[in-house]
Amino acid sequence: MRVAVALGSGGARGYAHIGVINELHERGHEIVGIAGSSMGSLVGGL
Repeated sequence: MRVAVALGSGGARGYAHIGVINELHERGHEIVGIAGSSMGSLVGGL
């Protein structure tokens, strides 16, 4: 399944986005778009 993700802010809690992205990949989802703000934009850029 192809998905787009929107990653929010939250300081150090924003590192949780990495785990979510990894889990999506493990479940076979293809990330085709990423939007983010604050910490979410930093993680999305990786």
